[in-house]
Amino acid sequence: EILLLDNPREKQLLEYLADLMYYAGQQPLKDIQVSPENNMEEALVSLTQGYRQLYYTANKADAFRYFHDAFEVAKKTNSEPLIKASLIAIFEYYHTSILQNSQQFDIYVQEYKKLKLDDLDKVVIDLYSLIFLSQTLDKPNAAYFELANKLSTYLKEMPDISRIMPRIYYEKALSLEYNNQMDSAAQLYSHAFKLANNYPFMQYLRFSSKLKLSNIEFLKKNYQKALDLVQEAKLYYDKSDSTRSNLFINRYLALYYAGLERYDSAYFHFKNSSDAEYKLDYRKNTLEINRLNVELQTQQKELENINLRQNKILLIVASSILGLLLLMSYLALKNVRSKKRMIEKEKELQTQSMEKILKEQELVSIDAMIEGQEKERQRIANELHDNLGSLLATVKYHFQNLRVKKNGHRTGEDSLLDKTDDLIEEAYQKVRSIAHVRNAGVHAQEGLLPAVKNFAAKVAVSNKLRIDVIDHGMDERLENSLEITLFRIIQELITNIIKHSGAGEAAIHLTHHENSINMLVEDNGKGFEFSELKSDQGMGLYSIRKRVESLKGELTVESLKDKGTTVIIDIPLA
Repeated sequence: EILLLDNPREKQLLEYLADLMYYAGQQPLKDIQVSPENNMEEALVSLTQGYRQLYYTANKADAFRYFHDAFEVAKKTNSEPLIKASLIAIFEYYHTSILQNSQQFDIYVQEYKKLKLDDLDKVVIDLYSLIFLSQTLDKPNAAYFELANKLSTYLKEMPDISRIMPRIYYEKALSLEYNNQMDSAAQLYSHAFKLANNYPFMQYLRFSSKLKLSNIEFLKKNYQKALDLVQEAKLYYDKSDSTRSNLFINRYLALYYAGLERYDSAYFHFKNSSDAEYKLDYRKNTLEINRLNVELQTQQKELENINLRQNKILLIVASSILGLLLLMSYLALKNVRSKKRMIEKEKELQTQSMEKILKEQELVSIDAMIEGQEKERQRIANELHDNLGSLLATVKYHFQNLRVKKNGHRTGEDSLLDKTDDLIEEAYQKVRSIAHVRNAGVHAQEGLLPAVKNFAAKVAVSNKLRIDVIDHGMDERLENSLEITLFRIIQELITNIIKHSGAGEAAIHLTHHENSINMLVEDNGKGFEFSELKSDQGMGLYSIRKRVESLKGELTVESLKDKGTTVIIDIPLA
């Protein structure tokens, strides 16, 4: 279905949306600024902003918000094509971001099924459902193969000119690969590559097809051909997600160089892929990456098994020639190897135990340091407020009395007195502001979210820094010591922004998932490079990182010069 619009502004938005989806981040497109005047325009604006986030930004988190807004507004228009376009955008977000919440994905599938569906809609639902199943399951199940079997029917009934066909061929090839039908899978991957043509929105599919073909050659032990296919895949690099493309390329190259026994190159590319994997936080995400890890481990195990089988074969042949004596020698050798492995295992366990003890000692030191900082923070705040603040107030009072007692007409000294009075007032207000900020914290009666909002309001007034606090699911209180720790982390991050970033705007995002807390603090300041960070400037981040690690959490810092800084912290609650 297509949207038929008469309004020129709506047509302009629709044409721009079509360009975004067609080029899919493979070439730059200028943003257009349109202030929506009705629900149709609002939905189209949200869709365009969502696709821009999805294809043209490294942090794609806001894309879902835009797509969801488009879906909610589209329902108000009662335009089924617009509702479908919004749901397909959400499907594409789940596909691109490789999320793990299959139940949430199914909610939107059910929304799509409520609409009037044609044959193509049914294909779209089955295809995206299959894609998501393949990315979220540890191994394919019956539901996956049931959907995969439907693809064979679509391949027979639908013409190859349909632009959805390359995806169908690719997913069918993937299901054949799961069943170890490698030759058939290779044929369909090649056909998917061919049908994708030079369409920009199919760039990722050509890239993935080449990588899949290279992996099949690797499994056949055609290592050089596998490497050549990876080099070809680089020609179809997905510019909308270069980090993930780098991850796939380097992970496959590591695997293939290992097959060629070029271990230095294998290690180099594996390290690059690990760096990319860390940036993307694929710890809980893609089956694709998990499968690559499993494939690498499987190849290593195969090499070990091959060596073991070769040894067994040699021993069996020897036993047939030399008889029982050599067989006993083999058993003795096997026993020695077993003891050696046990000794090595014991050494490894001792090393792990020592590392654990050292880490626990380090955490105890960090706890003591943080407790000392808390006491020093409280002491400084009290000193500022009670002593220096009172002293400045007294000075101002006596100074004003001195001015009242002055007689006569205004002279040049009066201007100097005015300025002095202003400076005393300014110093008094700054001392009060610093005391409030330093003394800010999580009190038993208020909780983390009110404390953060109160802190942000005070800091914003004192430092002319706009701070937005956005929360999701923060209705319930956390354990008090955890709330205090999270608040002090946020306080340290905002202090760093004030001291070093030169930012005019900042945002604090607090999200309470079912089993975790996510904090995101970002600013529009000058940014920095880790490699250029001085040791004294990095102590705050070091302390925060160690505190997060003690909570079994993860911290990610994304910063570019003149592009601002984003700090993401995930803390498990279970």
